Amino acid sequence: ASIYGMLATFVKLAYQDGYTTSEVTTSQFVLGLVGLLILNLIQTATSKKDLSTPSSKEVRNLMLAGTSLGCTSLFYYISVQYINVSVAIVLLMQSVWFSVVVESFMTKKLPNTRKIISVIIVLLGTVLATNLVNSKIELDWKGVFWGLMAAASYTLTMFTSNTLATHLPVFRKSFIML
Repeated sequence: ASIYGMLATFVKLAYQDGYTTSEVTTSQFVLGLVGLLILNLIQTATSKKDLSTPSSKEVRNLMLAGTSLGCTSLFYYISVQYINVSVAIVLLMQSVWFSVVVESFMTKKLPNTRKIISVIIVLLGTVLATNLVNSKIELDWKGVFWGLMAAASYTLTMFTSNTLATHLPVFRKSFIML
């Protein structure tokens, strides 16, 4: 929440300077790719163990799953055009309980009490951290819609990230997804 909240501030400033959503999103991903490429090179050079290489099927699946990461940023940045950053981040963090629901459907098991309490703590923390309680809130349905779409997309990103090619180092998997 704090990272996306900070990003949204930069996005709002970029919008004020005349940049578009596509320009902001593209620059974010190019910088992310460069950063992950550097981290991958460092990890490959310094690793004492043999790092796994993904199969072509895993690469394809990770790249496909990575589209949800791009959609998360795109939807989130569109939402902050219409609503306050604090509201947008709270909407994005709905992905926490969305993930629990998806996991429940996939495993056909209800979440345990510990997981439910964790979700409540995360959501309450997000509301408190964004000072949503003391803010005057103006809601535009378009911003709420795009914020919830960002949450759904982020849920898909988290789910696929935790299930696809789990044997790969995190930096390599992230690079492929981007």
